[in-house]
Amino acid sequence: MPNPVEGIDQSNSPYVIVSSDTHAGLFVEDYREYLESSLHGEFDEWLATRHEHRAMVEEMNGEYLEQWERENEIGLAGAYDPAVRDKTLDADGIAGEVIFADGDAVTGMESPPFGAGLTAGMITDPKLAWAGARAYNRWLEEFCATNPPRRAGVALVPITHGVDEAVKEIEALSGKPGIKGIMIPTMWHDHPSYGHDSYDPVWAACAKGGLVDKRPYSVADVGGAAIEATVVE
Repeated sequence: MPNPVEGIDQSNSPYVIVSSDTHAGLFVEDYREYLESSLHGEFDEWLATRHEHRAMVEEMNGEYLEQWERENEIGLAGAYDPAVRDKTLDADGIAGEVIFADGDAVTGMESPPFGAGLTAGMITDPKLAWAGARAYNRWLEEFCATNPPRRAGVALVPITHGVDEAVKEIEALSGKPGIKGIMIPTMWHDHPSYGHDSYDPVWAACAKGGLVDKRPYSVADVGGAAIEATVVE
């Protein structure tokens, strides 16, 4: 029977731990300053739906929600406060991280505008898809710039809503401190699937900017280690 640990370093030498799936983001209201002012009206309408959802969650499971938010108060603050986040990473022994959108998956109150993060595949309006993605990306650039060696931010690029726009966004993101990959929607609706040649300019732009290794995965390099971040909804 072969040795299951053959070839594995079993010494007491220091090693680097990198988390390949963390999340970060502002409270929904705080994205306003990162959003084009022409969309503030539609943003307010979307905010109302988020607060309605929050109220529904409180009505159905308020006791659990209150306990969860109380017990995770520091972690939730770390979703947008870099000082709190670094202390939390230190406490967990995490050297670096790959960061996705949506800091609060329980209530969705830290989601990018119009649901442009993990639920981007549900957006059918290109205007809202791009507005929400760019608002998050502007914030993410600032957040990752607070500690680029430690953060590998995965930006939002809804490529189904315009290949040319996607290429422009990728080119703008390339080289920004801490921006290491992109996330694309899992649902392409009536658009071609991601294996279609029409998306080749997107993959080429990612490769040129060092943001992607192979379609349709995003790659983040933290501490010299390549980490693939699969496309998620």
